[in-house]
Amino acid sequence: MSEEPLELRRLERRDIDMELTYEDGSTFLVTYDDLRFACPCAKCAPLRNEDDTSMQLRRTVEAYSKQKPSVRTVGNYAVAFEWETGCSSGIYRFERIWDLAHRRDPDHGRPYVHGAW
Repeated sequence: MSEEPLELRRLERRDIDMELTYEDGSTFLVTYDDLRFACPCAKCAPLRNEDDTSMQLRRTVEAYSKQKPSVRTVGNYAVAFEWETGCSSGIYRFERIWDLAHRRDPDHGRPYVHGAW
């Protein structure tokens, strides 16, 4: 398995998760709960800095009704998801989605500080 993100060829939205297919043909699943928990926006990201607020964010995300988001591309480097409930502000760089697909911390252990990691 490559350590560097491969080019994303296809993102298929399913009922509770999305299936990602990369240029080498490998496929991965990312649940919408995991995607929403990893939201990189300035409101959600700081909540993952502390154990208590991180657990509360996880519970909040899991309490949302299960829904398939709409997706839009952001330039040639990211996608954004639009949910009926909850936060829709995050812009997910393709590298962030790669980390989620590989079950890695997309924040790389760094706390959110003033809008940047």
